[in-house]
Amino acid sequence: MEQAEPFYYKHAFTFLCRAPMASAKSFLGRLRDGLNATKLLPTFMRYEKKRSQFTKRDGTLVSTSSRDIGEIQITESDVARDNVELRIADREKSHAFVNDAKASIMFMEGAISLGCKSTAIFNFLVSLYTELEDESPLHHFLSKHVSGSAAVPGLKSRQDTPLDLPFALRKVLQSGRHFRSVIKLYMGLGLRQRAVELAIKVDPMLAKELAMESIERDEKKRLWLMIAKGAAEDDLSEGEDLVSKVLSVLKECGPDILSIEDILPFLPDVAQIDLFKNEICQALSSYSSKIDDYLKEMNECDQTCNGLREEIRRLDDYTTKMDADAKCVFTEKRVVDEKEPFYVFPSGFIALESALKKEVFPYLNKTQQEHMQSLEIELEALRSKMKKTFTNESEGKSTEDSEDIYRLEALQSELDGMIAAECPLTGTIMIESIDRQFCDSKEDEIYIASDSLILEA
Repeated sequence: MEQAEPFYYKHAFTFLCRAPMASAKSFLGRLRDGLNATKLLPTFMRYEKKRSQFTKRDGTLVSTSSRDIGEIQITESDVARDNVELRIADREKSHAFVNDAKASIMFMEGAISLGCKSTAIFNFLVSLYTELEDESPLHHFLSKHVSGSAAVPGLKSRQDTPLDLPFALRKVLQSGRHFRSVIKLYMGLGLRQRAVELAIKVDPMLAKELAMESIERDEKKRLWLMIAKGAAEDDLSEGEDLVSKVLSVLKECGPDILSIEDILPFLPDVAQIDLFKNEICQALSSYSSKIDDYLKEMNECDQTCNGLREEIRRLDDYTTKMDADAKCVFTEKRVVDEKEPFYVFPSGFIALESALKKEVFPYLNKTQQEHMQSLEIELEALRSKMKKTFTNESEGKSTEDSEDIYRLEALQSELDGMIAAECPLTGTIMIESIDRQFCDSKEDEIYIASDSLILEA
């Protein structure tokens, strides 16, 4: 077969022109022996081109009986030493051509059934199917090799078929027919909306099936609105029939997708309300139920807001007491004698601002430390500016002074939130300091150093 294979490709066109069906069957029988279907494809394309020219020349499709391959006589043949035919001539000297529309299709279908995965073979078979009047072979082929479900929106459709879907879609659209196959290709490419648009014109029941398969609520609603609009624009229905069609779409999609107000724009202006009175009543009942639910939620929100307002008011009126000789927990200095702010925590501890900053600063992350330093610099600059302003001006406060005061209060509040959000001796800072050493004084450092020297000795 390896020695004869090149001559199959060389003389295949001659066989096809004389006995197309018998030749196609013979080629199929040799595919398992190593004959390449893809290499025979140019021959079949050439045959189909000549068949098309033959049909156009005669004006009608000429039905010529296909001869058996045995009727082609080998004459004036040169025989090589390996007994392989090199030249073929017909016993009839006339250049007869057999026009058989089924031969190429039969070979391509057979090659695919034998496991051929060539995209070219698949595409050519689709091209042959589109030329047929009957859509059934094309639709059956696409149903077998193209997934019927659209891809997830936003993701590319994944197909395991060797068929080039964009090419197949373009080819079928050029034919101007076989619209059910176009719908199948649209779905294979993930274009569900385009498929439904076409199905509304071709097969409304198919359009409803495609809309039901959608998994996204927004997309499903959009598709059912298209179907409802298509039903309302049906030229064959008028009056009550038209309203009934639109209402049937509403019932089929379910109340979770469309409601009566969604399809009202599609109904005729002269439609009687009696025809959809029940649907309107159901919609009003649904709205009444939703309004009750919203009122309950609003009442719950009001109660929550009232609770928050009460808590804020209680915090505004919060007071605490301290002794006149209270001392800073870190410096042991009387806070009333120091000319700086101090903080009183609910735990009872009192700390001067400078000491509290020093204590809290090591436990802040780098970003917080940098922000704290910038706040201190800005506060100091703002206080200096306001001090000079009050010294030089004896008149009332200007707008700029009010803005500075507001800015000062905001910065100070932000700084307070960083250093005094919780008591440093009873909050998370104390927990984080559990793995730190107690010695901070020089005396303890000297003691540790002397202890290390003793150990080394």
